[in-house]
Amino acid sequence: MKIKNILRNKFYAILFLVIIVIITIPVFCNFRIKQVPLSTIIYDKSWIEIGEIPAQDKYRHRELLFTEIPDFYIQSIISLEDKSFYYNIWISPSWIIRSTVNNIKAWKVIEWGSTISTQFIRNNLWLNEGRNFSKKLLEFLYAINLNLRYSKNEILTLYSNQLYFWYLNYGLKSASFFYFDKDINNLTKSEILALIIIQKNSSKYDPYKFKTNFDTRFGILAKTLLSNSIINQKEYEDIIEEKLVLNNNHNQKLPYIVDFLNSEKIVDRSPDQARGWHKSNVISNDREKSSLVWNKISTTIDYNLTNKIEEIATNSILDLAWKNVKDYWVIILDKKTNNLSVMIWWKNFYWVEGQVNSTLSLRQPGSTIKPFTYLLAAKNLWLEPTDTILDLPVLYKTKDNYSYEPKNYSTIFEWEVSAWEALAQSINVPAIKTLEALWVDTLLNFLHMLWIKSLDKSADHYWLALTLGDWEVTLYELVRAYTIFANKGSLCDINYINSMNLQCRNIIEDKYIEKINYILSNRFLKIGWYPINSSLDFTDINVFFKTWTSRSFRDNWTVWYTDNYIIGVWTGNKDASNMKWVSGATWAWEIFGRIVRYLEKPTNYKTPVLNSTPVLSSYLEITSPLDSSVFKIDNYILKSNQKISLEFSTNIKYDSYYWLQDNQKVNWDLLSIIKWKHKLELILMKDWQIKEKKDVGFEVIEE
Repeated sequence: MKIKNILRNKFYAILFLVIIVIITIPVFCNFRIKQVPLSTIIYDKSWIEIGEIPAQDKYRHRELLFTEIPDFYIQSIISLEDKSFYYNIWISPSWIIRSTVNNIKAWKVIEWGSTISTQFIRNNLWLNEGRNFSKKLLEFLYAINLNLRYSKNEILTLYSNQLYFWYLNYGLKSASFFYFDKDINNLTKSEILALIIIQKNSSKYDPYKFKTNFDTRFGILAKTLLSNSIINQKEYEDIIEEKLVLNNNHNQKLPYIVDFLNSEKIVDRSPDQARGWHKSNVISNDREKSSLVWNKISTTIDYNLTNKIEEIATNSILDLAWKNVKDYWVIILDKKTNNLSVMIWWKNFYWVEGQVNSTLSLRQPGSTIKPFTYLLAAKNLWLEPTDTILDLPVLYKTKDNYSYEPKNYSTIFEWEVSAWEALAQSINVPAIKTLEALWVDTLLNFLHMLWIKSLDKSADHYWLALTLGDWEVTLYELVRAYTIFANKGSLCDINYINSMNLQCRNIIEDKYIEKINYILSNRFLKIGWYPINSSLDFTDINVFFKTWTSRSFRDNWTVWYTDNYIIGVWTGNKDASNMKWVSGATWAWEIFGRIVRYLEKPTNYKTPVLNSTPVLSSYLEITSPLDSSVFKIDNYILKSNQKISLEFSTNIKYDSYYWLQDNQKVNWDLLSIIKWKHKLELILMKDWQIKEKKDVGFEVIEE
């Protein structure tokens, strides 16, 4: 009888196990790992990282291979989270027993007996979701599946790539860049330990917001690693004494380019459309085909050149601050390849004004449209540079019966001028007369052929004012259109992704291009408009350029090309305020001249001459006023007659200098006496760059 009972009990036990297996097999087999989308990393032409675009705007994730995981991290995480990781199949019996005892003592669920395998399942499937027993059962089942499909090293790689480190950061590699601005292989042991703390509970141990919690946990884990023999006493002391330096600058290196690529939808293109992109895979083998992604973009941007242009332009803006010049936009192309090397659209991208890509914003191009008018006139009307055009007052009637009387910028009429004078000196009336003979449809269609799509109205809408650029285009469009002058009549699209072929099509014969190039690159033809020794008077550089200044002094454009570059620059104010004290080429064109002279600086190398004369230490001293000096206002003398002389002494070679009083530029070497505690700064300039600075403080008081 007993034997029958035993057999019956075994039968029911086996039947129960079979039923459990049948129920759990579908769940067990249907488990699939979710891949964290990879960020798109943007590189310049030399593979310098210049920005990162989080996937779907919520995943900042970089791929980590097992060979990149530091040994110290592996040893530490196994010691702290799962000592039997390399020996258990899916669960740790000792941890289950311990967690069960602790749960009974607390009379509620406070521990789950997790292993690295089950932690990965939870992070992968139920991150930030509540815990319950059904999910815990699934964790165990999926952990079995995971250990059967992957090796321990692969599981550790998956685990390290799935961890969440706050601030959209997923994976150990992304966290390394975010918190320490380092590749993971360059982290110290203290920094690795810091990441282990953050991954445990990123909201509780956030080192930026909860420093006390973080420091307390740091000391506890360091002692735990010492007691577990992961580190020795000397390593423990080094870890504790090391001062962690967190990365507080999470801005992109070139946010302009990242924003531009986002606006161009580059990241959303298919791999076939994205030449120059590179594949990567998360697992060390090919089992997960879904892990193949396109997450790297190699651009044509020159990071180092961009930084230099920003420095030159910023210094120039400082020089021009007293003229109320606040902003600049720059586009620079490589003339030989039409590759986009520089794109800048605000002196500080992270200000509110910097969030709009100004190089793609609409502004009036003004006289920069005139070369296209004369180019078409050379082809269609056989206009020669020496042909004359009347420059006399003229009155037109619009289709709405309004009067239109164009004026020259100088308000003076020259009676009769040659075509080269009219273009070189940007005289308005001859340009209007030329377009009248050519007619507006012809110019508008030609501008459309040059991919200037912003001019999307009819010819009647623009009328004769089209040649004066009274309607708006973008700097990007204008620079691209000007490539026909640099490429002998061929229009070439701007390329900004490496490995893409240059796409050009011939628009007009080179013989007509040569006539316009002759006018706008000949120094002597433009002397009447750009005086000798002005910022746009180039004696030793071959430069083709066209400029324009709005009558309201809101905009200033210059588009040009040299032997090696095609350049477009706009200066002005985004707030639409007028610039002041403008006259000829002494205005913001200074910025353009400095950029050209840097890009096309002489390359002749002179052998240094050895000199045995001792080298004296350089010095710069402000001799008047002296630092901390006090000046008294004499009430018996007119204040306008009371001045402070500005003097300095130096052995530093410089080209120019200027003074700043309380951050305002001083126009003379004499200061008016104003009651206040003042700060005076002297700045020496050499080769268009700040060479040296010196400042003093002084006070003006009343008798």
